[in-house]
Amino acid sequence: MNNSFVMANDKNLYQRGANHNLRGLNTQFGEHFGINNKIVDDDKDIYKKYDVIPGGQLKSTFINKPHKLVIFFSDTTNGSQTITLNEAFRDVVSVKLLNGIFIEAAPADTEAPPVFITLSIAELNNIYSSNDSNNALLNSFAILEYDKTVDRDLSDGDDRVTIFKNKFGINGDIKYFDPPLNSLSQLNITAFNNRNDTAKKTSNGTYNCKLEFMIETKEKLRVY
Repeated sequence: MNNSFVMANDKNLYQRGANHNLRGLNTQFGEHFGINNKIVDDDKDIYKKYDVIPGGQLKSTFINKPHKLVIFFSDTTNGSQTITLNEAFRDVVSVKLLNGIFIEAAPADTEAPPVFITLSIAELNNIYSSNDSNNALLNSFAILEYDKTVDRDLSDGDDRVTIFKNKFGINGDIKYFDPPLNSLSQLNITAFNNRNDTAKKTSNGTYNCKLEFMIETKEKLRVY
């Protein structure tokens, strides 16, 4: 027999006087109301079996409040952008790059595509490379890797593109602030091409870039 269920012929269901089934959440026939009834005891197993109102409460915890930020920009000149946010984030604890995609005009067929694109974000830079041959890596925030799964020759002429991607599950780009950053109101971004890291431009033509961030502040949020 499964003791988790009350059988229909259980005499305790039909007893006269105070009924265990009405004691849900200790609200009836309990000592809290000055009623001393011997039928209602404090046996936890019996209470659990006959209590008709769930005794457990929703469990909750507090986390740093997350904010999703998505930015998009394009450029044909020097690869540098200043993105001014609509509202400043206060008391920033961390900034995580969830997703990044960078699309540029494909190089000539005789020229190999860049291996990666380096993103320098002045407010978030935390990568310090020991590779002296590539200065762009010395102080940067994220690397967007060349997506080899995209065929560069899907279309002809100027429509051909190369694509670079970054995902947090793979790249793990995050900046922590301790103590929390008082205010984050803009992002100064520079894109570097690994073929020519000293020049602040990335391609033969226009590029487009979309970045998705998760920004956590010290403001707390209750989750269940």
